[in-house]
Amino acid sequence: MELNASLPAHQGPRALARARAAHILSQKFANRDRVKAKLLEDKEISRSQARAGRQATQRRWKLKTRHSPFLVDLVAENERLDEENKVRLAAEAHQLRLVEKQRVTLKHKVLVRALREESDLDALRREKRAIVDEERRLKALLDLEKTQTRSRLDMRAAQRAERQRCTATNDLRRRSNINRLQKQQLLNLALLRATTDDAPDKFDFTF
Repeated sequence: MELNASLPAHQGPRALARARAAHILSQKFANRDRVKAKLLEDKEISRSQARAGRQATQRRWKLKTRHSPFLVDLVAENERLDEENKVRLAAEAHQLRLVEKQRVTLKHKVLVRALREESDLDALRREKRAIVDEERRLKALLDLEKTQTRSRLDMRAAQRAERQRCTATNDLRRRSNINRLQKQQLLNLALLRATTDDAPDKFDFTF
């Protein structure tokens, strides 16, 4: 519950899963550190006990053999064993430091990889949003071009219809004028025939 509450509201299930995985990994590291510390503590206790036992044994042997001619050799052997133990303990401590350094390096790599994957995911999301925005922009331009094309076609059709209407109107007006003139000329011819003998037989109705 605390893990969910610490996440921003805008992050999705993947971010939550990554956070949980990181939390589990951190707990594993902490548990391993506690186990390792307990092992080191137990080992140090065992060493202390062994050292105390050796020292007690040495004291007992010193008491028993303080007048023995082999005492010098026994002390030298104990000193040699102590030196070997010191060297071995130093080597083990060095190895533990190397293991701890490797653990810290591994933990750092895991965290860096998690951050890099998160950054790569954000970059992919931004790229996807950019592609979607570009597709929307191109679609809007295409729709606008289609609309403008239809508008131009509609305008041309309207202009063509207007020209046809004007032509038809002019033809109708011309025929009406011709008919009117023909009727007027026929009327004039009839009047001339009624008033004079020199009236022409017909008029030229060509216009």
